[in-house]
Amino acid sequence: MSNVGTKKVVALMASMLAASSSLLSIPALAAGPAVSKTTTSTRTVTSRTVVQKLPTWSRAIKTPYRSWIPLNRPSEVLLCVHGLGFSSASYAQFGRVMAGHGFAVYALDVRGFGQWMHKKGEQEVDFEACLNDVEDALKVLRKQYPGVPIIMVGESMGGAIALAANSRHPDLVDGLISSVPSSDRYAKTSSEIIVGAHYLRDENKPMDMSTEVVDRITDDPNLRAKMEAEPLNRMKITPKELKQFDTFMKGNHDAAKLIEKTPVLMLAGFKDKLVKPEGTIELFNDLSTNDKLLLIVGDGEHLLLEENQLQNQLALLLRDWLHTEGQSHKPAR
Repeated sequence: MSNVGTKKVVALMASMLAASSSLLSIPALAAGPAVSKTTTSTRTVTSRTVVQKLPTWSRAIKTPYRSWIPLNRPSEVLLCVHGLGFSSASYAQFGRVMAGHGFAVYALDVRGFGQWMHKKGEQEVDFEACLNDVEDALKVLRKQYPGVPIIMVGESMGGAIALAANSRHPDLVDGLISSVPSSDRYAKTSSEIIVGAHYLRDENKPMDMSTEVVDRITDDPNLRAKMEAEPLNRMKITPKELKQFDTFMKGNHDAAKLIEKTPVLMLAGFKDKLVKPEGTIELFNDLSTNDKLLLIVGDGEHLLLEENQLQNQLALLLRDWLHTEGQSHKPAR
């Protein structure tokens, strides 16, 4: 494992957390009420009737998104980006929990996933277009929530997108939570050989990535079945798109070096079978900012934030970090 030196690190390693129950030993604080709003290209659903002025996102931006809004003015605003194969729906539990703690939570669909799959001409992965979507979203949120810190949140591919967006637009981001953003995957060489062979045969013929992705994400058969059955998830991806994904992920280290002042919290799961924790540690070391914290969750698999995997103690740690960093980096109105 890479040497983190004197840099600021919190490591909840397996030796410190003998069982999952130890992660749940801290009592949960009472979460306040929240209103959940889902806006996509086809429908809008509100879980509770509340007089609440929401950002006019759908008018200004065409990006499909979901939001979970607290009843009172939020302390911080979180903009979330999902991982490869998923959609904004993967943040449903995270959004509800964090909105209950007073955060306004927004999650957008990355180009090629979620509701983009149903938009003619927009079904392919496009990272540059996605980064433009993120920039537009950050500008809208900054305007709609003056004086409220805007924090980017991303997991896996989403963590890499959040890094890239922050490196390009540091003035629009007041904090960053990047979970397992590394491209250092297990069995990476064999995966690249398989993708390369498919690319030579037909770069536009989708490959089923269920075994490659889902089976490594979790050992829980119920979670695997849920992810494979979710209609907004997309596990059939073309070799051309996977090549683009690989190229984009390799730019992580350059992006990390460009982040000079933004507070960053990086997360990794010690039991992750898809991405090596060492890769996240190397990215952490590449961050130029001194205001950074690394958290390795002892019993965590690949997903720590999405697909109902947010554990109680981690949610409380995120809440405290967000309040501390958000208030100390509060933007001007």
